[in-house]
Amino acid sequence: MKIRKILTVNAPPDAVWEILGPNYVRAGDWASSVYVSGARPGTPKVAGAPAAGRTCETSLGPFSETIEAYDEERRHVEYSATGDKMPGFMKGLRNAWTVRPKGGVSEVEMELNADIAFPFNVLMSPMMRLQFGKVLREATEELKHYAETGKPHPRKLKADSSKKAIAARTAAA
Repeated sequence: MKIRKILTVNAPPDAVWEILGPNYVRAGDWASSVYVSGARPGTPKVAGAPAAGRTCETSLGPFSETIEAYDEERRHVEYSATGDKMPGFMKGLRNAWTVRPKGGVSEVEMELNADIAFPFNVLMSPMMRLQFGKVLREATEELKHYAETGKPHPRKLKADSSKKAIAARTAAA
């Protein structure tokens, strides 16, 4: 299953790329579904990547991500993700962000690829498309808000005040 989102962000491409590329490990600063994030230990498998990947405490449990592609010049980062609560029929999950100049602003493309085993890809795909679609819509809205204002989206502020987020930050400290 592939879901692709393209949005215009009223900020320079270098500023948006700074959030997604060099500050890749800091998704917890702006994404409401990520309570806490940080660098995953290890050596990056991709030259020039800011880290091997990141760990995230999320609304769906802990996730570990590995950077699979990183290109400063193209402003592109792609990573795979695994989570303790990912169902067994989920064979793989990859996400990619690309930032391109569009006049004086940025065009941001996000593409999620979920590899779902048969027959679950047929049975579960509509429900999973809705669930992933909501998460991706929120993530792109929150990135846009953060890049344009320098402040977290109101949804992120609300999420950060939840008991789960407070517990995750306390455990990470």
